[in-house]
Amino acid sequence: MGRPTDQHNLIMLKMLWFITIITCLLDLVQGKHYTLFQYIIMLTILLLPTLLLLGDIFLIRGSYLLVTVLILYFSLRLFWQPSLINLLLLYLVMFLTVIYRQTALILTASIAAIVVSIIVFQLHSGSLVDAVERMHPVWFIIPGLILIILMLVLNRFILVSHRSTKKEQQQWHNIQAGFAILTWSYELKRGQLFMSKGIEELTGLPADFFIKRPERMQKLVHPYDSLRLFEAYKDLLAGKKRVLEHRLLLTDGSIRWVQHLALPFQDKAGNITRLDGLIIDMSKQRVREEKIKHMAFYDQLTGLPNRIMFENYFALTLAGQIHQEQKLALIFIDLDHFKQVNDELGHDVGDLLLKEVGIRIKGVMRENDLLARLGGDEFIALLSSVSHETITLVAERIVDAFSRNFAVKGHELRVGASIGISMYPKDGRDLETLIKSADKAMYTAKKKGKNQYYFG
Repeated sequence: MGRPTDQHNLIMLKMLWFITIITCLLDLVQGKHYTLFQYIIMLTILLLPTLLLLGDIFLIRGSYLLVTVLILYFSLRLFWQPSLINLLLLYLVMFLTVIYRQTALILTASIAAIVVSIIVFQLHSGSLVDAVERMHPVWFIIPGLILIILMLVLNRFILVSHRSTKKEQQQWHNIQAGFAILTWSYELKRGQLFMSKGIEELTGLPADFFIKRPERMQKLVHPYDSLRLFEAYKDLLAGKKRVLEHRLLLTDGSIRWVQHLALPFQDKAGNITRLDGLIIDMSKQRVREEKIKHMAFYDQLTGLPNRIMFENYFALTLAGQIHQEQKLALIFIDLDHFKQVNDELGHDVGDLLLKEVGIRIKGVMRENDLLARLGGDEFIALLSSVSHETITLVAERIVDAFSRNFAVKGHELRVGASIGISMYPKDGRDLETLIKSADKAMYTAKKKGKNQYYFG
């Protein structure tokens, strides 16, 4: 059964005051009167839930309070003015408790109404019989009319509540569809899995495929992330919430990034019986993040690492030499006659030439060497674990790579490369010093005739 909500309590409170007004009108029509003290007592009882309307007590225990007030109100009316109508109104409380859809609450109200009616019959049996004998037939119709009116009013409140709930469901469905969100729930004891329809859009597989065999979902987790997901599962069983991002390796070989939010559900005894969660498709966001990251660390024209990436790589390389220092070589490359190409053929041809130059230099370097573009027609490379002979061989390969023309947009272009080389730690122990040393060596190579290399 669902837990009573504050909306149910508000509906019941409105019904309470509606019934109060109706019963007061009936008293006026029948000519029944209560003492001032009795009116004060009944009014105090009715005001109690109204005064607590905004309090936490009302929101949490409002259902019990309102049912108690209803029973108490009609019981006092019946005790002070024994009549068939007041007796029927007391039994009406049982009907009104249906709104909460709680078996315990309905039984409690029913038992209380029966007990009160038995006591009244024991104390005022003669009065009730006389009252029934004196009643006009119309008064037997009135309780039925009141019941019909109350049923119509109650139905109206239920419809409004249903529309509100339906609207919330539509809003949640819209959010799920718009942001690629799916929900899941796993019953631990029964091993039963529930998944929303969003799983089909995410994986290309129907929800029943996973519901019938829950372990299939686990098999979609990327092997590199399976250990983290297993640790998260253990945390959930320990009563902790978990939020993590991981990859799904789909059957077509594609990868989807998802954000997984999960939390455990505990029963009254404190035992974890169910796990609930949300899975949000983060693939598009990841693509955007990777694009931004690429723009931050890579040259947009050549696709080579930029200066920031080069500086980070150099720092990382030095950090790996704490226990054993090794020789590093920094190669500074400046193109010869590139300005002439730009001036005569335009920047579009010049840009295409730079891309071809990057590809050709990268092709003659070792796989573990890093080549970056500093800007303009300047390139820089970092070589690790090198000797003087190794760096000489790489430099000669680069110079030789420029001995062949570059075919760009139907033009046969010939450019050279002046190369300056500095060595770590001989020429410097920080990047700035090494670049200055290599740059100075590069200008020396230009002065000596260009298209050659020179050590700093």
